[in-house]
Amino acid sequence: MLRIFLILSFFLSFLFSQDIAIVKTISGDAFAKRGNAMIKLEVGNQLQIRDTLITKVNSSVGVIFHDGTVLSLGENSILSIDEFLFKPIEKEFKFDIDFKKGLASFESGKIGKLSPESVNFKIPEGTVGIRGTKFYVEVK
Repeated sequence: MLRIFLILSFFLSFLFSQDIAIVKTISGDAFAKRGNAMIKLEVGNQLQIRDTLITKVNSSVGVIFHDGTVLSLGENSILSIDEFLFKPIEKEFKFDIDFKKGLASFESGKIGKLSPESVNFKIPEGTVGIRGTKFYVEVK
């Protein structure tokens, strides 16, 4: 009975997971803070809404979101994924990132092309408006 419950729980969590991106590259030590847990990132890890990405000295991470957005973080970076909604059939889009520190490269995907006003890249001194483009930003 317990085995059936565990198997069912696993499949239900998979079906209703909030995976929004995948780690494609990693160098050094990078982590995702999810709730109270710190997850050491590896290639293939899935990211979720409200994850905070953290890179250490001499480290970097490259991520591809489900809409094709490409995000790279350099060393000593901290970035929170506040919201991600990509439902093109329903025309529902939302992508909010809060970049607190470090160096980032961002190339918008489908959300930035279909609904650029739905993408917010927050930095400590303001917000970067996305209009289907690629940019680099450094926050000290």
